[in-house]
Amino acid sequence: MYSANAKYISYGNWKPAGRDAKVYDNILQVVGNTPLVKLNRIPKDYGLECEIYAKCEFLNPGGSIKDRIAYTLVRDAEQSGRAHDGTRFVEPTSGNTGIGLALTAAVKAGYKATIVTPDKNAGEKLSTLKLLKADIVQTPASANLGDPDHFLTVAQGILKQDPNSICLDQFSNPVNPMTHEEHTGSEIVAALGHVDMAVMGAGTGGTVTGIARALKQACPECVIVAVEAVGSIIWGSELAPFYVEGIGDDFIPNVLEKDVIDKVVHTNDYDSFNMAREIIRKEGLLCGGSSGAAMFAALQAAKELKLAAGKKVVVVFPDGIRNYMTKFVADQWMEAHLFKEPPLHPNIEWWNHPLDNLPVDISVPHVKHDATCRDALTAMGSLHSVAIIVDENGFYEGAISKNQLRHAATNPKKEEKLNLNEPVKKHIIHNCLTVVENKGCSTVGLVSRILDITPFVVIVEKIPNPESKIIEIFKPKGVITSETVWQYIRQYLE
Repeated sequence: MYSANAKYISYGNWKPAGRDAKVYDNILQVVGNTPLVKLNRIPKDYGLECEIYAKCEFLNPGGSIKDRIAYTLVRDAEQSGRAHDGTRFVEPTSGNTGIGLALTAAVKAGYKATIVTPDKNAGEKLSTLKLLKADIVQTPASANLGDPDHFLTVAQGILKQDPNSICLDQFSNPVNPMTHEEHTGSEIVAALGHVDMAVMGAGTGGTVTGIARALKQACPECVIVAVEAVGSIIWGSELAPFYVEGIGDDFIPNVLEKDVIDKVVHTNDYDSFNMAREIIRKEGLLCGGSSGAAMFAALQAAKELKLAAGKKVVVVFPDGIRNYMTKFVADQWMEAHLFKEPPLHPNIEWWNHPLDNLPVDISVPHVKHDATCRDALTAMGSLHSVAIIVDENGFYEGAISKNQLRHAATNPKKEEKLNLNEPVKKHIIHNCLTVVENKGCSTVGLVSRILDITPFVVIVEKIPNPESKIIEIFKPKGVITSETVWQYIRQYLE
């Protein structure tokens, strides 16, 4: 399936001393050789004396570390004869590999790209993919491995339908870790000479495996730290939803070599996103949420290992903020998920009033997650524009709206035309946000802030989950709209 004798995949006109060429033939020649930047304020603020360097992979042309493997995977497919003019690359991905692959296909011409990605991934990634003329297939992030809707299963189905398609398979292709061994890891060694600890997220496993190989060869005592999101099962924790993209998964990738990893740190969404914002604010590095996770893990590990002055730590920052402008970069999104406190506004009389003061529209219809879009429309009738989706036990799963279905109906592709007999879960509103009624911190001000970025807010009640300490379950109460809040606050403006 893969090229067995491809021991070194060149980026092209690539210079290990740095990007010192005056002119490049195309943007792919700028892949790699990202800078190592010393961090100053954050290590000091956390009481560390060791030197910490960020490997700024977000400065790759497509915006992420995945540009490296996208290019080398394509080159390997060309050299082995698997890729030729007219080939369609079908790749399951959290988005960044898809962007790198679509970028490579666009520059080389003659190729097509179909990107299969879970629907939790940022809309900015989808917009970028569309500009690069990639076909996008979204799958439910809630689908587990083996389900027909899981992104790996869907990708396999597409491959069977198109004889001119191939999967470069970042999760199993040895070119993935080899790229990072030959290039990313080698760049780190060339720049620093000796490294005492390296910290990076584990997604496909290719980055941590490849860099670890290179560093272990040059610096046998180097401690390799893998970062995994709480809710990922790669290192055996309980499967649960998480918002950080690009690290963690619901299966163990084949390219991951756990024996090269010395330590694993689990990070949660709260710490990851807040650390990413702190990096941006204090160091000026416009990184993404998984970079925040890696930085948080690096600080924890450095303290545990008591790394002293003169010790060198490298933290890989995989991507930048471009893909997350409507997510953790937005204050309201952070506040909606309780990752950040909303502003106090003591001079606004109604701001801190409890959520209970607002009338919740409890008449919004509920539909089961296996209901069809037609069923949802029937339930909404002419009085409602939204329906709440629940599971067989009545617990909240999402929402569907007439506006979302209108948007789906505008798809010009005949094979993707809206089918009203499709299950509602295929058309869940991705930017629908919830507020927990019994959280204690839910206020009129918080709901007002959230309505800045969403057309309505679903009010839910948290229910104790006897089966899991990680997965939270909620009973939907109803919805609140901007009109509801306006009618309440207007009395304080008269």
